[in-house]
Amino acid sequence: MTPQPAPGGFGNILRGMLLLGRGRLTGLVYFGNTADAVLTALAPRIALWLVGGLLTMAHAPDATSATRWLFSLCMILLPAIVTHALAQRWGRSALWCRYIAAAWWTDWLSPFVMLGVALLMALGAPALLETTYGGLIINGVGFAYSLWMTWFIARVGLALGGGRAMLLVGAVLLSLTLLAGITALLPPHYMPWHDFMALPGASSAPHH
Repeated sequence: MTPQPAPGGFGNILRGMLLLGRGRLTGLVYFGNTADAVLTALAPRIALWLVGGLLTMAHAPDATSATRWLFSLCMILLPAIVTHALAQRWGRSALWCRYIAAAWWTDWLSPFVMLGVALLMALGAPALLETTYGGLIINGVGFAYSLWMTWFIARVGLALGGGRAMLLVGAVLLSLTLLAGITALLPPHYMPWHDFMALPGASSAPHH
């Protein structure tokens, strides 16, 4: 029998990320199925949230910045809450720790995918990179990749069929959409989709 890799350790986590990021379900075994594995995956996200939020508040200490900071925390935690509830409902609670650890770690791949698209655009169509359309393309590819990863890791991590994995993706998206709608309706009326549209070239006028 081929020995199974021991989960944990940054090297194994990186291997698991790269395998899952390419659609290889064997990458799942590199992640632990324990509470410690979940906390280890969560820690860098919370650290980045704290640093980014403090820098934002130092630069613009207003209600919108505070709302953006809290919303970004909900972006991290709300999918975990939703998927945990679904895992319990579907009898997959025993698999959830490994699933969410893998999901949180592989989520770091999306910015690199976006960077790759931006580099290709800079080489092949540099003028497009400076336009709103360029920003939409980069963000759209990153968003599509993130959706696919969410579906794939739910399918393999929670041992779901394709339909249930799609339902999980839809539930996560719906919860985040509702949260975004609430933040837009209530003061200070922060609209999260403006941040999505603004990266990285949306501030420039389209070139004709």
